[in-house]
Amino acid sequence: MKQLKMVVFDVDGTLYDLVRHEIPASCIAALKEMKANGYLFVIATGRAHYGLGKALNDLNADYILSMNGGVVVDHEGKVISHHDFTKADVDRLNQFCTDNEAGLIWKFLDAMYIYQHPEKIDWLAGQMNSDIGRDPFVDCPLMNRHLRDDAPQSASVHAPIEKVEQAFNEDDSIAFLRYSEDGFDVVPKGINKSVGLKDLMDYLHLSHDEVACIGDNYNDLEMMEIAGTAIAMGNAIPEVKAKADFITTASDQDGIANALKYLGCIK
Repeated sequence: MKQLKMVVFDVDGTLYDLVRHEIPASCIAALKEMKANGYLFVIATGRAHYGLGKALNDLNADYILSMNGGVVVDHEGKVISHHDFTKADVDRLNQFCTDNEAGLIWKFLDAMYIYQHPEKIDWLAGQMNSDIGRDPFVDCPLMNRHLRDDAPQSASVHAPIEKVEQAFNEDDSIAFLRYSEDGFDVVPKGINKSVGLKDLMDYLHLSHDEVACIGDNYNDLEMMEIAGTAIAMGNAIPEVKAKADFITTASDQDGIANALKYLGCIK
């Protein structure tokens, strides 16, 4: 077995404590020690790489798997890989959201474009009022950003799950990754955090044994399957805990520090 070289962390519910709405001090200290000991630090998130906010940016990740693996960037923002929607699928999702009065935000490489019903996007106001601010968001009521040459990599949609299931199925070219009761990260089919992780592993010439992943929710399952070591947070859903090699404590109970001790990254 090769020596561990890289640790990949989910954000919400993992690095970021959703109980106290902060990155715990024990987590910050543990990550600093881990990096000082020579391990690569990677963030994997449904968020856009330019929309992490000051607290996460200050952690100085070496790489970011953003938009659920659809975009991979390094610490300077250089794009290593990206996976785009087709124009036909953009049009289909726009029509679905219009027909169902759904909340819709498209995420491009440059910014997040608010197309319609921002009041239905449950995380939007919180992020705008946080250290992320309004800068990454562009109001686009004309719903025309996708008409330029470049394509988006992800979308956030808020619509009743029964409407989504009626319009799209598992064989569709569009995948809905559920993150709340009616909230979905929408990506091209086959895109998830494991795709971004594979892109990064290929870029860095790393094997599975050299990678560990830590997560708590549905959109972490695929990347946990390809990592040499998978760790679930104490606050993780049962499905994630079932995939884990180790279950650490909750994010607000020194979960990251305890996970990194288990991995041998810190003392």
